[in-house]
Amino acid sequence: MNQDLILQQIGQLSQIARNKGKKEEDAAKEAFQFVDGLLTKAAVVAEKNPGSNKELLFHQMSSQAFALFHSNDNQEEILETVSKSVSTYAEMSKKLSEKFAV
Repeated sequence: MNQDLILQQIGQLSQIARNKGKKEEDAAKEAFQFVDGLLTKAAVVAEKNPGSNKELLFHQMSSQAFALFHSNDNQEEILETVSKSVSTYAEMSKKLSEKFAV
């Protein structure tokens, strides 16, 4: 997994947590745990969708998680929501890819 991408996601989630009033250290810990959860969920979705790019799945999940994290502190709920969503998108993209394969 691309360490720079992981760094970016930790930084962005940490900033959201700080914007919610958390101290730097607490925000960083929360962001680390969140990114760990996103990486774990991305690996599960990638396993279920062979041929999918794990980094792209992680990036897509992270993007959705950022929007949800602004208004929801429940990481588990967010992880489940984005995991289901990206899993559905991966299945849809596979169908379209097969349909339009040359």
